[in-house]
Amino acid sequence: MQNNTFSGDSLRLSLIVLDEVTSTNDYFKTQLSNFKPLPEFTAIMAKKQTNGRGQRDSTWLSEENANITFSLLLYPTFLKLPDHFILNMCISLGLIHWFHSLQIDAKIKWPNDIMINNKKVCGILIENTSNSKGIKHAIVGIGVNANQENFPAEIKHKASSILRETSYRLPSLETACEAIIRHIHQLYSRLQKKEISTDQLLEEYNKFLFLRGQTGLYRAGDETFEAEIKEVSPDGKLHLLRNYQISTFYFKEVEFLLQ
Repeated sequence: MQNNTFSGDSLRLSLIVLDEVTSTNDYFKTQLSNFKPLPEFTAIMAKKQTNGRGQRDSTWLSEENANITFSLLLYPTFLKLPDHFILNMCISLGLIHWFHSLQIDAKIKWPNDIMINNKKVCGILIENTSNSKGIKHAIVGIGVNANQENFPAEIKHKASSILRETSYRLPSLETACEAIIRHIHQLYSRLQKKEISTDQLLEEYNKFLFLRGQTGLYRAGDETFEAEIKEVSPDGKLHLLRNYQISTFYFKEVEFLLQ
């Protein structure tokens, strides 16, 4: 294990690098329950993650020493519990800003994946702990497929990496992880200081929304249908145009069927 401390936007950020862990989110939960409070923006990065988790209880498959897998600790007490999607937007856009800093055109696949060339290269898992006043703390798990060259046959049609899609190999995964955290912190700090409004955040989120204005295939329950993405609303609902009418869905109520 190593612990790197670096400065960013007047805040000391700590990156703990582990050789192997089952899940960085789960490791964080253990740290929070057994030790004194950790500073905000403490991050735990794993060179190898043996049981990484994604949304919908899926497993995040990651090749050892090829990808960026880490969790970030936040104390977004300035947000009320119903505003949890604001944090989602902040994290997603922080990642988009990082991709753009590398001259990579990336999009946000609602609610929390990042896409390059119609393939998933990044997943986000946010686990909030709340009380009556709002969000007490959030553990933000992020996995970026960076330098991985090969993917299992069953997912290679929908999953890829920065290297496969752009031919760019990240020279240092740790340096890249620190850069991602800086981009997230910059946006998070502006949101906390009210230098950027929720409306501005939402406008930018929709600007980079994957498949916005395009017709795609979706599944809700037992029904499969074609629809066009119109926008995402402040409460995190996806608005789809189907049969000349707008239908709205919360997360887990509808699923993209990528072809």
